[in-house]
Amino acid sequence: MKFSLRMLLSFVTIFSLIYGGAHLYVYWRLVQPLKLSGGPVWVVRLGLLILFLSFPVIHFVLRRENGAVLGAANFVSSVWMGMLVYLVLGTYLYDLVRLYGLIPIPVGKIMTVIVTGVAAAITAYGLCEAHWIRVTNLPVRMPGLPAHLDGFRIAQLSDVHLGRIMRGSQLEKIVNQVNALQPDLIVITGDLVDAEPSHMEEMIPVLRRLQSRYGVFAVTGNHEFFAGVERTQSSIERAGVTLLRNRWVMIADDLQLIGRDDAVASRVTGVPTPTWDDNLRGLDRTKPAVLLYHTPVTTLAELEARGIQLQLSGHTHRGQLWPFNFIVRWIFKTPYGLFTDGKAAIYVNRGIGTWGPPIRVLARPEITLVTLTGK
Repeated sequence: MKFSLRMLLSFVTIFSLIYGGAHLYVYWRLVQPLKLSGGPVWVVRLGLLILFLSFPVIHFVLRRENGAVLGAANFVSSVWMGMLVYLVLGTYLYDLVRLYGLIPIPVGKIMTVIVTGVAAAITAYGLCEAHWIRVTNLPVRMPGLPAHLDGFRIAQLSDVHLGRIMRGSQLEKIVNQVNALQPDLIVITGDLVDAEPSHMEEMIPVLRRLQSRYGVFAVTGNHEFFAGVERTQSSIERAGVTLLRNRWVMIADDLQLIGRDDAVASRVTGVPTPTWDDNLRGLDRTKPAVLLYHTPVTTLAELEARGIQLQLSGHTHRGQLWPFNFIVRWIFKTPYGLFTDGKAAIYVNRGIGTWGPPIRVLARPEITLVTLTGK
């Protein structure tokens, strides 16, 4: 627990430095050219200070609180965070173009208007895209698949981030879309909860409406551990979801479904994660195996060595906000989408919820419908 507290303090410190620096940069490059004075400039300064403080205060200090007012404040501060990204990027690109004289562009007040207008437009688009759920149909070939599993369909959700923003009608829409697919199995590959298990209490009845022939299974993501894994597990299981923590179960007589705690587990709890040998003990290598593992840190070679044909993951959100997808591609060998060598496959879902800004830019939310085939 002490290590977890140190992690949290380190994260908050680094976050505050970066986030505060972004606000100072925006003030320097976009507010100062307006040449405001007296009352107006102090209103802007106070507004930026409140916007800077609101996100960390709401998410870290008041993380367990709830209510309509706090929810509205959280939405505004989270949207501002997304817009701030594009204010900083827009200003930086504007300065680069001006510095190298690529094209003649105006500076001063006109720059503030142009950059702010473009950032606001992208943010508005991102708010819309975050609701444009795409169903990805993914056929996966498994040599030797038993005949009765040919055509077996798995609906995958990932990174739902239930909390102050993802709730109510949005969750109902997702549940209805998944049920309409009539899957044989539903899996949730981590980060079902965002920051606080109590925030998902009112959504438990909605989650219970998820329907498939063989039930709903999930694994932990990093947010389950940040939120408190024991409390989160209780909420998830009361929603009718079976949480696979470093164990596996047999589905439909021949499909081995494996769950493994997220890679961050031991660093947060201080308790060593069971070895892969312990996790897979008793696994029948003559039967197909599907691994649910939140963060895509394994390789195809490792899956083959462990007798696993398919891994379903999430975590990366495909960057969530362009151009962060390029950073994700730099960090992860399997950042998003399908990766296969013909013997094993890894699919990284883009996620269906959001963390931080409730927006997505060129990273549409996704439900994956995996169809197993032996052909």
